[in-house]
Amino acid sequence: MKYIPQAWTNFKRKSTVGWSIIQVQLDFWGGILSISQLIIDSSLQGDWSGIAGNPAKFALANISIVFDIIFMSQHYILYRKATRVEESSIESASEESSLLRDGRT
Repeated sequence: MKYIPQAWTNFKRKSTVGWSIIQVQLDFWGGILSISQLIIDSSLQGDWSGIAGNPAKFALANISIVFDIIFMSQHYILYRKATRVEESSIESASEESSLLRDGRT
């Protein structure tokens, strides 16, 4: 659930400006390492039911990886040249500049 609002916001804004992609990359590698740990543990025990034996860890890692791929695609492919600023940021900047002008007169 925590990934859906960010993916939707990026889609609506057509931009990933304002947040760090490094966190997404770290989350991606955490998911890869989590699945790798399940595979390595199962292979060392000779029992592949270890992957199915911890479905929550397996599912969370896969969901995390899927959303991280979506975020990286948005950042590096879909919206890489987007420099659009949200309208609220533009409005607040114009209000600040008008306050500065009024204060000087």
